[in-house]
Amino acid sequence: MPNKTSSQLSIKLNNFLHRIDCKATIIELVTLHNCSLKRIRRSKNWLLTGQQNQLVEVSEQLKQGKTKWISEAIGKVLPKPNFDLTAIALSNSGMTINRLIAETGCTLIEARIAIDKAENLA
Repeated sequence: MPNKTSSQLSIKLNNFLHRIDCKATIIELVTLHNCSLKRIRRSKNWLLTGQQNQLVEVSEQLKQGKTKWISEAIGKVLPKPNFDLTAIALSNSGMTINRLIAETGCTLIEARIAIDKAENLA
């Protein structure tokens, strides 16, 4: 479960050691970006903690190979940016639902509502 306390974000990494090749490399990368990675008591789970911008930098470094799951876990915790989906759909007359979802990260329902509103306004 992600926790937000004083703009610190925490990401629980389940079964961390069994899912990566080299723990030392990941710890070095995390430390380089001023984040922390610590084992949760005596479990197989670890906790990654840091500021939002620091976690984004770590996530960018871990987007390939066996560490992609860590990047995805960070992405789930980071706050999503707000978009005016209707305005985007209005400014692009050929906007499809799939393209709107891909460009903004919105849900299917949000995209359908925005395109319906844009079509009624046009």
